[in-house]
Amino acid sequence: MVHEPSDRATVRSAKGESILVELVGRSEPQHGHPSATTVLDEDGVRVVAFEFGAGDALKEHAAPHPALVQVVRGRVNFTLPDGVVDLAPGRVLHLTAGLRHAVDAVEPTTLTVTLLPLRH
Repeated sequence: MVHEPSDRATVRSAKGESILVELVGRSEPQHGHPSATTVLDEDGVRVVAFEFGAGDALKEHAAPHPALVQVVRGRVNFTLPDGVVDLAPGRVLHLTAGLRHAVDAVEPTTLTVTLLPLRH
């Protein structure tokens, strides 16, 4: 079965369920700040898509959950306590819960943050 692009497509069968979500262009950056849209919230995992314009930034902050950060298109400078990471397509960055970080878009960028469940 071939999935055609759409905002969200869910396929259910006796063997399970798959959800296909479009990531790029879900929202527009606003006045120097990226926009964020939750694109998936299933099984304790939440995926948030961020749209940045060139020069947009997120000030230093931390997430209460571990996270995976991936750039879908574009490039950002990802500031961590030990330095700056050039994050571009083809790389994934794992953040532990509570790790402080900041993000500066070098060019128009779509990135995803996958918030993972806390381990007990």
